[in-house]
Amino acid sequence: MSSHENDAWFSREIETLGPTLFRVAFAILRNRTDCEDAAQNAVLKAYRSLPTLKQRKYFKTWLIQILKNECFDMLRRRRPTVDVEGQGEPSYEMAVPDLDLNRAFDRLTPEERLTITLFYYEGYDTREIAQLTEVSDGTVRSRLSRARKTLRALLQGKEAAK
Repeated sequence: MSSHENDAWFSREIETLGPTLFRVAFAILRNRTDCEDAAQNAVLKAYRSLPTLKQRKYFKTWLIQILKNECFDMLRRRRPTVDVEGQGEPSYEMAVPDLDLNRAFDRLTPEERLTITLFYYEGYDTREIAQLTEVSDGTVRSRLSRARKTLRALLQGKEAAK
């Protein structure tokens, strides 16, 4: 396959995966600007490393793994900041329109948010998530269970308060 054909294929794949990349990055970073930076860095790294991809059918999984690593690297480098203007970041409302669910989702750990996003929004099974996140299948099931329990408790608390 020619370089031009490779570039065209890569561009089509990236365009198709755009919403997925945003959801995965936002599940971890919770900041639109950081999500855009992480996705851009991941796409660039993927493009540069494309010759190392053995089979194209694994492109999505491979790219999400690159993105996940980029997001967690950004979290490790992130310095705590204070929102002096009180504006905050744009919410996750475009992906999770229920405001109570959005707030509850924010209370999960980055790992739990990523696991929930990959499982419910992207349709991966626990084995696939384990491969993507480089943890055991049991850890993925544990994160899903803990996240569901946390979300349920937070959302039921909201209902009881109404």
